[in-house]
Amino acid sequence: MLLCSKSFSSRSMPITSTRRINVVQQFVRLGFGDHLDADAPFYSGDFLTQELTTTEAQAAMSVLPRINTFAGVQVAGGLDRFRGEVRGWKFGRAGTPVLHVLLPFWTHQVEERHAASPVGSPVQDTDHRALLERLRHTLVDELDAFDFLAVDDTDHVWRARWR
Repeated sequence: MLLCSKSFSSRSMPITSTRRINVVQQFVRLGFGDHLDADAPFYSGDFLTQELTTTEAQAAMSVLPRINTFAGVQVAGGLDRFRGEVRGWKFGRAGTPVLHVLLPFWTHQVEERHAASPVGSPVQDTDHRALLERLRHTLVDELDAFDFLAVDDTDHVWRARWR
């Protein structure tokens, strides 16, 4: 039990790095190989990155052209308004492009915060709901995702999908 507790508490949020950006872009290029090269010898119809910062998620999406209603550069640009408000993002494919947004339970759990940062306070329900509504509006109404749904019972992991 102590080991589990220790490993959870010592896990830090991802911090943007050039190395991670290069690797995630390669990973996404492989996964969407069939959309980037009609003769691609390999691609994945179902994959998801590890947790990414906004900058890393934007870099991952920007390598993709328009795929049906998903426009990589536009979606990447839309994420900028949530920088510093989310815990992170996961990007990938479930047949079509999919984006998971991970929301913080506590104010210190936002992206780009070092593990040594002071502990914050719980995110208030009204602030959480307001952020969800802004995300839904941006991803569905402005960026053409066809849905935005909770992934689990915590109400802190949500998924947007494009056709």
